[in-house]
Amino acid sequence: MRAKKFTLAGIGLLTFSLTSATDPWNQANEMLRQAVKRTDPISYPYPDSGNNDRLKDAALYVPMDYYREDQERHYELFWREEASEWQRTVYSLLAESSDRYDNADATYTLAQLHLWGDYDFPHNKTLAFKYASRFNEMTKWSNSSILFDLGVMYSTGLFGYIPVDTVKSLLCYQVSASLGDIRAKNVLAYKYYSGHNVPRDCNKALLLYKEVADEIRDSFSEEEWNIRFPYIETYNVRIPDFSDGLLGKDLSSMDLTTKRVASARPDITSSFLTQMNGGQIVLKFGSKSSGGAFSTEDDESEDRLVDIYYTAWDDYRGTYTKARDCEASRKLLELTFRAYDADVPYMDNLQKFFYGRCLDLLGHIYFTGEAEGSPNITLAEKYLQRSIEVIEKNSNLRCRSNIDLGLINQYLYNNVTEALRYYKKVSATHSNDGTVEFQLAKLSRKYPEMELGDPFGLMQTAHLLGHCHATYEFATMTEQSMNNRYSCEDSAYLYKKFVEDNEEIMAPQLKTAYGELLRGNAEVALWGYALAAEQGFEPAQVSAAYILYQLPCNLEDPPRTLPERKQMAISYYIRAFKQDNVDAGVVAGDIFYRMGNFSKALSAYHSAALKFSPQAIWNLGYMYEHGLGTEVDFHLAKRYYDQVLEHNSKLYLAVKLSVLKLRLKSWLTWVTNGRLKYGRMEDDDNVDDSDSWFERVIKSFKKAGRENSGIPTGTDAQSNGRGVPAQRQRQNQQQQEQQPQQPDREQAQEHVTLWDRLENLGLQPEDLMTIAFVLFIFLFSLIIRTLAARRGWNVRNNNGMRIQINGQRPRGNFDIQVFAI
Repeated sequence: MRAKKFTLAGIGLLTFSLTSATDPWNQANEMLRQAVKRTDPISYPYPDSGNNDRLKDAALYVPMDYYREDQERHYELFWREEASEWQRTVYSLLAESSDRYDNADATYTLAQLHLWGDYDFPHNKTLAFKYASRFNEMTKWSNSSILFDLGVMYSTGLFGYIPVDTVKSLLCYQVSASLGDIRAKNVLAYKYYSGHNVPRDCNKALLLYKEVADEIRDSFSEEEWNIRFPYIETYNVRIPDFSDGLLGKDLSSMDLTTKRVASARPDITSSFLTQMNGGQIVLKFGSKSSGGAFSTEDDESEDRLVDIYYTAWDDYRGTYTKARDCEASRKLLELTFRAYDADVPYMDNLQKFFYGRCLDLLGHIYFTGEAEGSPNITLAEKYLQRSIEVIEKNSNLRCRSNIDLGLINQYLYNNVTEALRYYKKVSATHSNDGTVEFQLAKLSRKYPEMELGDPFGLMQTAHLLGHCHATYEFATMTEQSMNNRYSCEDSAYLYKKFVEDNEEIMAPQLKTAYGELLRGNAEVALWGYALAAEQGFEPAQVSAAYILYQLPCNLEDPPRTLPERKQMAISYYIRAFKQDNVDAGVVAGDIFYRMGNFSKALSAYHSAALKFSPQAIWNLGYMYEHGLGTEVDFHLAKRYYDQVLEHNSKLYLAVKLSVLKLRLKSWLTWVTNGRLKYGRMEDDDNVDDSDSWFERVIKSFKKAGRENSGIPTGTDAQSNGRGVPAQRQRQNQQQQEQQPQQPDREQAQEHVTLWDRLENLGLQPEDLMTIAFVLFIFLFSLIIRTLAARRGWNVRNNNGMRIQINGQRPRGNFDIQVFAI
């Protein structure tokens, strides 16, 4: 019996003694099968806030800083102090089986352990790449899954751990795709579609997207495709959307992807609800007990049915911090039916509406069979019909139950006439999710004599309403030129959308990535998002970029991270921008701006402005106002500021103040004959994104002092940050050298004016204007107070305090309002 020692890579501190005489893979595999691979954190891991599960409620934390040394210390600490005896034993057996017996299964398991942190093992990129590469050599490039993983590793460089190699990445993807990996096919399709790392080729992209889409289509049964569409519990969301988007509230241009947050209760000022209840609505929320169940006592509360419906709805669809539970939803709705159905004649319109929606959801659950495993058409029809009676009897509203009843009549009873009657009732309502047009398009092709409409137009409408399967059907029609016009771009886009809508097939790791983010494992989540980002999922690209690099807030130190991670974040943001996420383009420009690369920042803002981003347009005005990456141009800056209002009227005051500031700066420039400078620090002035905010302030004052004092501030090889070429700088320097030297220091000081001394302090025009305005307000208030005391005015300041004159009642009425600047 031989003993062999091995050392964990990169640590050199922990060793195991292995004395197995035979390959211990079977023993390790048996221990793994008996253990829990991964606990699901998306199952009530956090207390329900009652109204939403935004970022703060879900405790979703993404660290800003990243240090490679900290990752290595964490891995070392785990094996030194935190690892359980089970983990040590399993790892020893797997490592011995891989290193000593060249067992491919053990090698693959070790790669996945280090990638995904299965069984609570720590994530380690170096060891993951080592074992994945070794497994690939053992299997001689025959495993499509590990080839796909290696393709992502080479494409991303594992975010600073290995060199980025696009050639090896493409080779891995191509071999993986040839072996049938659907994800690798999707990556290649996206690359040809977007032209990322390969020449753009729409025809190749279309062929690959269609092949992937057909494979997804074949995975559905005819019943699932036509009648009961599987519910997709989506996690394809942008992480910043949990905190109001990439740019924040009222500034982000993109719609939020967080569609499954906990339901928001209706506002009492809602015009729809007000009209429904005769203009009098009293909602008293909070009837939900701490245990999550509802008591039928005190049912006189007018809002109880509202709470019941939204609780059942959240149980049915699930939220981002609450697992889907159709059975709990069904039980709650059944209890509601038994408790409230006899009281329908005594309900007001609001209560009837939400009670009807409860029955609609209950009937839908029985129709799909999502709670009991198989459909129950008898009970489904019972509750669906009752829902229609409650909602539509005394109002013009149309219930969503008509859709399910139409499907029942069309496919189970073959009663097309009755089905059409149900479909037409809800075709023009918000309850229609595209199912009506999807079915009408099929009926129109099957029964052309009924003249139900153009199948192509109906399917297009269903696609626009968000019907997933209609997107595939419409893509097929478009590819076949059913509208007498062929478009490779349109067909490829439609197939791409259908593929990405089926995330449970194409990117199931998105749920795992989000769950790991909830658990605080940001690096594991990053790997999961990267797998989807490489396939072209735009929300995953933004999420991966957000984990890699986050822009700091005001007075907040910038992230300390690896340069490779910052560059990869920019790459993902740019890819997302090319998929029409204009906010991602703005953020990419902001990162370039903080790096001091004003020319690229200006280019990014220009591109985003062409897609009507108000923030990008504003940033362009700022760049031209201060001459960053271009010459100072007040007229163009004003044009951009004014253009912001065309896209976001909420910024009216900010725009008008900025334009006023521009006019004052223009006037000061004219008065001083252009001696004032408005530029910012340039690349050669030690601009460092890692500088803290106060370091940047100090540098800006030093820079402004040098500029306004006439001291040269750059090398001859670079521009001065305001579009002035280096050649002009050399000419200015030569002219200064040709000027005669002053005989002594006193004579030189004769030419230094008071204005020059103020400029040497680093005061910008904005600072001077602000100081002057504050002084004016201060002096004005003193003058008014003095006059008021002499003339006996009734003077009040801005906090409402009355100024008395010698204890006498003052005459007149005069208010002083002093604003804080």
